[in-house]
Amino acid sequence: MKWLTCIILFVGVSVFCQERKPLHGKITAGDYIVNNVFVINKVTGAEAKSDSGGLFTIAAKTGDQLVVYSDKIEVREFAVNELSYKEVPYIMEVKPKSTELKEVVISHINPESLGLVPAKQPQYTPAERRLKAAGGELDGGFTLSLDAILNIISGRMKMLRKAMETERKEFSMQKIDGIYVEDQIESELKVPKEYVHGFMFYVVEDADFVTALKNNNKELARLLLIDLSKKYNTLLSQGGIKPDVISDGTDTKK
Repeated sequence: MKWLTCIILFVGVSVFCQERKPLHGKITAGDYIVNNVFVINKVTGAEAKSDSGGLFTIAAKTGDQLVVYSDKIEVREFAVNELSYKEVPYIMEVKPKSTELKEVVISHINPESLGLVPAKQPQYTPAERRLKAAGGELDGGFTLSLDAILNIISGRMKMLRKAMETERKEFSMQKIDGIYVEDQIESELKVPKEYVHGFMFYVVEDADFVTALKNNNKELARLLLIDLSKKYNTLLSQGGIKPDVISDGTDTKK
């Protein structure tokens, strides 16, 4: 009878020792805490989630396997042992999941956003800067200075102003690519291939078209291009335009 009592007591103690108890843990990644990470006991299916401090509590016992997972870390398993309960909280180190970026888009990068120039300071193109350095103003006037007077007398001011106008036309021509590429000008607008470049200079002389480009109004610009192409083709049929000669008088064949 005594032996039976001892056996029952031994079994009872063993069962008690095998009962799960709260395990207090903390999820870290190097020197950083990791929150909103799931901890699952693979044996029982019990689940816990780390809080803002990376802390969690889950029922476990020696021999259980705890799985830590999240979309921001690599999955890792931890075996519970006696030391797991002696260390409070039990630190579970994980590794952040590396994410491959498909594309990095950097926008709104300019001297102003980088702090290289004061905010709202006028930004000038190379041709505009050369004109202002010579004493000229963008609106057609000039500053009252010796350099400006000498540049007017020498004809340099006129040359720089013409260069600025040509630069502005070239900028407008670049914007045309966002509406019609050269092949489309030939196939859809019916402008002969050898006249495409001349047509682009022709349309940037049109004030309404240039305004539409500046306002990024592509639909209006497209409609104006169609209308201008008809006028341009009419001039071609009447022999009023020579091939490869652009509007500022420069022969592109030279």
